[in-house]
Amino acid sequence: MSLGPMADHDQRFVRAVQTVARGVGRISRERARAEAVTPQQAETLQLIADRGAISTSTLATLLGIDPSTASRNLAGLQKAGLVSRKKATEDGRQTDVRLTPKGKRAAEAATQSSAQALSTVLEKINRSDRQKVVEAMDALAKAMDVPPSKNTSAA
Repeated sequence: MSLGPMADHDQRFVRAVQTVARGVGRISRERARAEAVTPQQAETLQLIADRGAISTSTLATLLGIDPSTASRNLAGLQKAGLVSRKKATEDGRQTDVRLTPKGKRAAEAATQSSAQALSTVLEKINRSDRQKVVEAMDALAKAMDVPPSKNTSAA
């Protein structure tokens, strides 16, 4: 695989990010299967838990999906009793999505499961390098314009 005239460190960065993305994707899929939801539904539950009430369009933007796809995912979560939807008080054209008590438990379980899996990964990193890894991940998230979760803490 040729990455063109990229510097060696750029190629290493690309390969490392791709490897990390695959690993996180695997963890997400395993986490979702344990909670009997799709990975996207698990991520949706976690976003709603982080944000509280959220509109379908905002949720779609945060997930990087089409609003109709977000709406279908929410319909499945609503049918499962994990979310409730109602018209927004400020704008009757919008629908606010909230977690039900069952949805809150599912989001907490998914978050805990993910945290345990990622903690296991972090434990495999030399203790003296862990802080550097956390700082690098924070910098990468910032560069990708991914807002940190309110539940995130340093190692």
